[in-house]
Amino acid sequence: MDDYNAKPDYRLLAQAISRKNGLAPYGMRNLEQGQDISQGTVKGKGYFGEVPTNQGGAMTELSSAYGQDGKLVSNPLIVPTLNKQEIDLLRMGIKPTPEIYKKAQDYAQQRIGAGQSPFASPQELRYPMPRE
Repeated sequence: MDDYNAKPDYRLLAQAISRKNGLAPYGMRNLEQGQDISQGTVKGKGYFGEVPTNQGGAMTELSSAYGQDGKLVSNPLIVPTLNKQEIDLLRMGIKPTPEIYKKAQDYAQQRIGAGQSPFASPQELRYPMPRE
């Protein structure tokens, strides 16, 4: 259970502010070319919570980005519209398929159109993992 009374770890914030484009430390989103720090950096729990990987770690969002109307839009690849086989493929560390990218972008566009972030907020309920 999350401890909301815990003191914030300002080292993580300092790390986020001082970094450049490229790979981010665990728990932080990567900055894509053309993005800046104001476009969000700390990863959340995603739509399914922590998804165990075959390598013994965990993933929550598996961030990606795509271009639209001259802007770079960051989005999670792990979205509720994926099926079990697609999530299993991502858990194995295999490159996402074009269909996974399409589903993730479509879901992001749906949320953006509703005035929401493409990423799950901490207040959102977690979805159950697909069984099929």
